[in-house]
Amino acid sequence: MDLRLVSERLSQPPFNKTLSVIQLHDEVPPYALAQLISDVAAYLEEGGPVPSIHKVDIRNEEPEATAWRIGEFMRILKFRGPGLDINAIRLEILNADRALLLEILHFLLKDVALHKKRCYLATFLEIVDVPSDYMQDDLMLELCEQVSQLQDQFKETHKFVEGLRQTGGATTSVKREIQQMEEEKQQVLSKISKIRKKVEQVPNHQVWLEAAKKLRIEQQQEAALADRIREQRNAVQNAEKKYAASQQQLKEARSTLTSGGAEGLLAKMQEECKMNKYLASDNLPKSIEETKQRIRDLKRVISEPPLRETDFENMDEEIKELNAETARLAEKKLLKANDNSSGDDKLALFRQQAAIIARKKAGTAQRLNALTEEVMRLSEEVESRREQHRGPGGGKVLTGDDFKKYVSELRGKSNIYKIKRSELSEMQAEFGILQRTEQILHAREKSMSSNLSELERRSGIPNFHNDRETLEKVSERKGEVDQAKGKTLQEISDIIASLVSNINNKKSVLAPVINELRKLRVVASDLEADYVERKRHYDAMMVGLDSEAVKLEQEVKGYRQDIAIDQSRYHYLNMAIGLIDISQEKVLHEMKSYIGGDEAIEAQQKARGFKTYRDVYNKRIVEQENMGKSLREHQKEIKSKHEPNVKQLAYFTGIRKLLQLKVAHNHKVLSGGGLDTTGFSQITQDRLVL
Repeated sequence: MDLRLVSERLSQPPFNKTLSVIQLHDEVPPYALAQLISDVAAYLEEGGPVPSIHKVDIRNEEPEATAWRIGEFMRILKFRGPGLDINAIRLEILNADRALLLEILHFLLKDVALHKKRCYLATFLEIVDVPSDYMQDDLMLELCEQVSQLQDQFKETHKFVEGLRQTGGATTSVKREIQQMEEEKQQVLSKISKIRKKVEQVPNHQVWLEAAKKLRIEQQQEAALADRIREQRNAVQNAEKKYAASQQQLKEARSTLTSGGAEGLLAKMQEECKMNKYLASDNLPKSIEETKQRIRDLKRVISEPPLRETDFENMDEEIKELNAETARLAEKKLLKANDNSSGDDKLALFRQQAAIIARKKAGTAQRLNALTEEVMRLSEEVESRREQHRGPGGGKVLTGDDFKKYVSELRGKSNIYKIKRSELSEMQAEFGILQRTEQILHAREKSMSSNLSELERRSGIPNFHNDRETLEKVSERKGEVDQAKGKTLQEISDIIASLVSNINNKKSVLAPVINELRKLRVVASDLEADYVERKRHYDAMMVGLDSEAVKLEQEVKGYRQDIAIDQSRYHYLNMAIGLIDISQEKVLHEMKSYIGGDEAIEAQQKARGFKTYRDVYNKRIVEQENMGKSLREHQKEIKSKHEPNVKQLAYFTGIRKLLQLKVAHNHKVLSGGGLDTTGFSQITQDRLVL
């Protein structure tokens, strides 16, 4: 509890209470704290549709009424004391518990805006506590139903108003966005007009537009067909999944039939029926209700206005308080259970067993749901793996009889493979023979070429054979190069001719566009110069207007202050004049009454019993003076008799003590405890001597 916050909030308007932390903790009495709570509660209910009941002076109110009023207000604001319910809070308020009063004051001043909102809503949404005896009346039931409907309408209206208040602050941003959209619209329209002009200059533009339209339609139809194909493929996949599931169920049924017979199949189906019935009757409604509750919560969250940081903080505090309250209730329940367990509760064991069985049943249902989801997930994964392993021809993973067919086909292909492999080995052997033959021929060629070169050397024409082969190769290459050059030159000339023709065509087409572009550049330069000049004038004018606007705003502010001062002075003078007029009227009436001669005034004098106020006041002055004289004389008499009376009172006090001592002594003598040494007692008598 932060008493510094309480002190700061109380020092602010409208409370204006200068109380320090020490004063709040030690010096301020409990009734003053209760009065502060009432003042804060009245401020929170200020401006509501009904007058506040907290504008009271608790000195004129019964303590029980104060405790009930403050406790009811705390119940409306959902105040949760430290481990106390509302009745205990009222009792502590009645007992003037300082700690609880300070806790309530801190709670009220911690978040004033939230409490004001709660007070306002509680005026309309507070549930009317109607006794059950009156609820038997149809008229009362109808009225309660109408109140509930009106409260629901108020909730919707309040949410709508809050949404409008929160969205109302974004008016400037919306206007700015609308202005930007208008500017973008103008830009788009200008671009469209420019593009339209350019398109109109293209020859046969209508044909091109019609072709573009048809292309767009075809593309849309193609996209629609692609969507339909995708849907059909999804439908085929779903059908295949259902088919696979049905086949799996059929196999399981056949295996069950072969293993256990019809009785086993029937028992299994009955077990599945019981399980499905339990899931449909117990588990499924709970999950549906949880889902519906979650949907309702999400709808409520969506319909509510966006939360602020303070709302999150308040919710965190409420969650903490609720958690603490839950823990406290759990402890109470545990203690109560321990107390009850000490007694002779014969049904406790059965209740415990039933709770354990219910928990096991719920856990089994949850595990069954989890396993069902796991089976579905694995089925989808298997189907996806099958899709991945499909061949390019659209085949799928083979199972059962199809796999046997595949094995038989594979065996036939393996036989063919063995035949082909034997043929390949024969061809490889033949390839080795041919390769060896080629090597022998290359060796013979080398020996022959060496013999030929030796013969040429001997004949005086060395390397003749090699030179002739080289010349033949060079001539062949030169012919190929010349042919390639001719083709390349022809292609280059064709390309240049096509480029020149294209350039000429484009020049003829672009000539008007270039001319128009030159004109537009000239116009753009002129417009830019004009824009720069006007922008300069505009900036200068805006600077002058801004300075003048600032001056005018200051003058208007000064004039408004003068007007407010003059208005306040005007109202003050009007009131003063009115008071003076009333005083003057009283003076004139008094003068007329004093002079006399007016029958109406005389009748009024007879009715009130005196002639003028002057006579009445003079008479009262004389009476007060006489009373003062008599009181002064009485005071003198009292002062003169005061000292003798004090002495006489002291004398009487001493006499009383003496008499009391004598009475005590005589009681002792009479009881035999006061004998003297001679053996007899002396009886005395009390006498009063003045």
